[in-house]
Amino acid sequence: MKFELSNHIALQHPDWKNLQSFYNDVLGLDTTLNENHLHVRSKDQNLYIMDNDELRGVVIEFNVENVEEARHHLEKHGCSVVKWEGKGNDCYMRDPFGLVFNLWEKK
Repeated sequence: MKFELSNHIALQHPDWKNLQSFYNDVLGLDTTLNENHLHVRSKDQNLYIMDNDELRGVVIEFNVENVEEARHHLEKHGCSVVKWEGKGNDCYMRDPFGLVFNLWEKK
């Protein structure tokens, strides 16, 4: 099973709607305010700032060949599902040490 670190990172913040001017005007980054998150871009890096009452902090992402196979592999090694919406959506897992990451199936 191969895991590749993605160039997508999510940050959970309750006031995400009001952060656009800082990231755009102060830091000079390209931003887009969407219905449920703020998308911040810098070269090939993507930062998504959103609110999630059940989760706080940083969520990194790993690209995998098959999210279902990766899920079963990780569960066998002490990981648990935090949020599972399936291929093409949020597939959040928590590692045995408490850190949360998303799985993304490469096309």
